[in-house]
Amino acid sequence: MTLLEVLDSAVKIGLGALIAGVSALLLSRSQHRRELDRARIDREFQLLKDVAEQTERFTQASLRHWALSTDAHRARRLKKPMTERKVLNLAESNDTLFNIFHELTSSEAKLLLLGNRDAQQALRVYGEMVIAFRRSAMSDSETMSDAEIDTWRANILKTRERLLDELHRCYRQLGS
Repeated sequence: MTLLEVLDSAVKIGLGALIAGVSALLLSRSQHRRELDRARIDREFQLLKDVAEQTERFTQASLRHWALSTDAHRARRLKKPMTERKVLNLAESNDTLFNIFHELTSSEAKLLLLGNRDAQQALRVYGEMVIAFRRSAMSDSETMSDAEIDTWRANILKTRERLLDELHRCYRQLGS
């Protein structure tokens, strides 16, 4: 072998190694970026899942309070005393609803952290709707009719549906 053949082989091997090294580096960077994106999407998905779960716990407490308030207003309209058990259940429900409200605040913070301001606003409107019902239902000065109570429930559920639609929109945007 001549010196020229050796140099030619060395250059070819060197260029091949350089191309392989650059390709491996670019591939590694691309995979690392995809892994980071996947981890971010997983974290965002988990936060949205937490928001949905907290919202449902709040909804369950709200609907329980609605049902017990309905019984209380019906008894008041019929001028019938409520049983001690129902009075205790209503008081417990009121306390539960008050205490679980912190979960909505936590959910709002999560949505703001994710940059989902529209979902956060929908959550706030939902919470305010339930609190307005609670205040109205707990008022001793007036008794609500069945129609008023049903309207409150329909509005609460409609507001909840708007919130869940917004959360669904946030979910669909993950990874895009």
